[in-house]
Amino acid sequence: MISALKDKTYRLLRSSERYIKTDMVYLASGGFWSTLAQVVTAVLVLSFAMIVSRYLPKAVYGEYKYVLATLSLIGTLSLSGLGTAVFQSVARGYDGALQEGFWANIRWSVLVFLGALGVASYYFFQGNYTLGLSFLIGGSLSPFLASANFASGFLQAKKDFRRAAIYFSVIENLAAIGALIVTALLTSSVLALVTVYFLGNTLTTLWIYRRVTRLYQPDPDKKDPGTLTYGKHLSLMSILSGVAGNIDQVLLFHFVGPAQLATYNFAIAIPDQAKGPLKSLNTMVQAKFVNRSDSEIRAGMRSKVLVLLLTTITVIVAYVFIAPYLYATLFPKYADAAFYSSLYILSLISVVVGPAGSYLVAKKRVREQYILNVGGSLLQIVLMTVGVIWAGLLGLVLARVATRLGNTLLTFGLYKHAVDTKQA
Repeated sequence: MISALKDKTYRLLRSSERYIKTDMVYLASGGFWSTLAQVVTAVLVLSFAMIVSRYLPKAVYGEYKYVLATLSLIGTLSLSGLGTAVFQSVARGYDGALQEGFWANIRWSVLVFLGALGVASYYFFQGNYTLGLSFLIGGSLSPFLASANFASGFLQAKKDFRRAAIYFSVIENLAAIGALIVTALLTSSVLALVTVYFLGNTLTTLWIYRRVTRLYQPDPDKKDPGTLTYGKHLSLMSILSGVAGNIDQVLLFHFVGPAQLATYNFAIAIPDQAKGPLKSLNTMVQAKFVNRSDSEIRAGMRSKVLVLLLTTITVIVAYVFIAPYLYATLFPKYADAAFYSSLYILSLISVVVGPAGSYLVAKKRVREQYILNVGGSLLQIVLMTVGVIWAGLLGLVLARVATRLGNTLLTFGLYKHAVDTKQA
């Protein structure tokens, strides 16, 4: 009976490919593990959020998120785009890119440590030893965490979605978030939370990295000569996007305060979790695009975008209705975040151009990626700065929605220009 059900499902997926123009069997096989990973992650994140909303003061949680965001901001000084370059190279059979990328990122992360040391020194000078030590610990461990995370892209490039889900969404999150939950129940110390976050994540991810290299035994001599060059291009173009992706937290912390920063993080948490499965879908699509011709990609692009659009609109409408009840039930101390979250969910519409963005990355359209990253990031930085100064938390949320809509139009325009140029 099980065999018959599998066979029927297989035929159904294959028949749907005529309309969706996508390898549905491939997406279903990878999508199962991706969905499992997202469910586990969502449950763990929700559990941590419920603990935070009940046991941690808003100011403490706000300071904790400020430290993480500032360290991510400093992380743009490293080869932040190298992970994507490693993924690309491994997808084409250059397995040695994993170890090459790991050690290259460690070397370049000296700048990250020096940047974190500078911020830590400032807070030490101000007499704030909690934030000073937090930045010192985070800056020391984050380079190893970022480098070891390349193993996730390696598994995705190998289409080993089962191990990617088990290792990075189940094991890593269980260890890291589980430790954070215990810490939040025992103490309200920002330093303790930051230490547990970085120590737990780094040790777990290094263990996973070592296990992946033992399982696959990638040949260190099978290197793609273009990996580091492409990684540097991606890193350079992602500096502004890295700043844009974290400056919102820094702006709120300094202009409005840590309590409002905590509310903001609760407002964006659920919508950002909803984007998780779609991000995984883009990763799988990108792995397919690497070895497909432009004509094959163009043939199925419209149907992919249409399916994503209908799915996204359904999710947005449903979320706007349930958000007030969701926050009142799960996070009563943050019930006011429901309004901002209902506005922020509109930014989810940007996922519809995910396949178009995957095309630009998979086909190494460097010029278009520069325009998208630099243009979109500058727009986001300007709008968020003006929004925070003008209207605080509300202004920031509106600025993020406007930025996502602008980036959606820009991505589609760059994709269309790229394929039109290719045809010509």
